[in-house]
Amino acid sequence: MGTHPSGAAVLAANTTISLQDWLEQHPQALGATVLQRFGLKLPFLFKVLSVETALSIQSHPDKELAERLHAEQPHVYKDNNHKPEMALAITDFEALCGFVSTQDLSEALLATPELTAVVGQQRADAIHNSCKSSTGAEAALRQAFTSLMTAEPNAVAEQVEILDDRLQQEHTLTPKEKLIMRLHQQYPHDVGVLAVFFLNLVVLKPGEAIYLAANEPHAYVSGQLIECMATSDNVIRAGLTPKLRDTRVLCESLTYNQGPPVMLQGDSVQEYTTLYSPPFDEFEVYKVSLPESANTIVPANKGPTLMLVMRGRGNVFATSALKDSALEQETGISKGDIFFVPSGTALDVAAGPSQDVELWIAACNSRLFAAEFVIPDGIANGHKAVNGLQLGSGLTASTDNVVVQSAIVV
Repeated sequence: MGTHPSGAAVLAANTTISLQDWLEQHPQALGATVLQRFGLKLPFLFKVLSVETALSIQSHPDKELAERLHAEQPHVYKDNNHKPEMALAITDFEALCGFVSTQDLSEALLATPELTAVVGQQRADAIHNSCKSSTGAEAALRQAFTSLMTAEPNAVAEQVEILDDRLQQEHTLTPKEKLIMRLHQQYPHDVGVLAVFFLNLVVLKPGEAIYLAANEPHAYVSGQLIECMATSDNVIRAGLTPKLRDTRVLCESLTYNQGPPVMLQGDSVQEYTTLYSPPFDEFEVYKVSLPESANTIVPANKGPTLMLVMRGRGNVFATSALKDSALEQETGISKGDIFFVPSGTALDVAAGPSQDVELWIAACNSRLFAAEFVIPDGIANGHKAVNGLQLGSGLTASTDNVVVQSAIVV
C-alpha cells in the first residue's frame, strides 16, 4: 500500500489511476511539511505479511549506501532511498534480528563444532578472546560472520547435514536448535541455517512490535504481521533465499551492533487507540480497536495517512477542506478495505452492531511536525495527544508487487 513503482496502489473507483497519479494532481493532500521534506510521494509503505516459509536473511541500506547501490545496479536496487522498518505482530511472530552478544556467540561456537568448522578455528578463537577484553569484539564479530557467510557452499552443506543428523539424535533441543531443523527443511544446506547462531531469536505476541534501522541483519521466520517502512524496495540478501544474494555488500555494510531489538508494546493515546512510534521521521502506526456499536474520532493529521480495515464492518464520516470528485465524505467500511486520507482530514469511525472493528493506520511520525507547534506533554515520549490521525481514501494493497486496488475517501 503506497506509491512505490514496484507495487503502486490504484484507485478502486478507477484502476487506471494510481495513487501517485492522484497525488500529482492534488499535492495539497500530502500537507506542506511532507511535501517540503519528502517531495510528491507518500514517504511510507504499508504491508501485511503472512510468513509460512522463512524470509531471507537480509538488511536494508542506509541512504548513502542506497544511492550508491542504485547508481551501480539499478536493476537490482530499484530506488535510492533507505528503508528503516517496523514489524507489528498480528499473531505469534518469530524473527531473527540483530547480533547476539559476544558471550552468547562464544558459547554457541563451543557447543557447536559444526559452526566452528565453517567459521574457522582462528575466527572462533578471536570471539572467545574478545569475551575477556572490552576491545576487539566488533572486529571479531565482523570477521567471524563474514567468514561464515562467504564460506565455500560445499563445506557449509556438509556441516549443516552433520549438525541436522546430530540434532535428530538429541532428546532435548533449545529453541534455536529446533529452528535450525525447521530451516534446514525449508532451505536444505543453506548457510542461513548456521547464521541462526549469530542472531537474536525474537518471539512477539499479538500487539507487540519491533523496529529495525538500516544496516541491521534480520529474517522474519513465521507469523502474520503488519509492516511499515520508508518508501523503498531495497533489500540486501545473503541467506535463506532463492533470490539474488549480495553477500559481500551485506557483510561490509552491517553495523555489527549487538543485543536484541527494541520491543514496543504501544502507547494508549486515546480510548480504543494505540500508537507505535519508532525513531524514524517517515512513519508511525496506530491500531484502533472498536467494540461493537462504539465510535471514535481519529483527529486530523498534518500529513497523509493510510487506513486498513483488518476486521469488522462499520461506517466512517470524514471532514476535510480538500474537495475532489474521488473523495467521499461518508462511506461504509469492511474487512480488507484500504483508504488514503489526505492531510487535515478528521474521521468519525463507528463500528456496526455485533461488529468489532480493527483498523491499522500508517502516518508520518509525529516528530516530523514537532517544530510546527508547542509539543504537549507526552509527545516527546512517543505519545500523540493532538492532531492525532486522519483517514479518508480507499486504496487496496499489494502483495509482492500484486496490486489489489484502491479508492479514496474523505
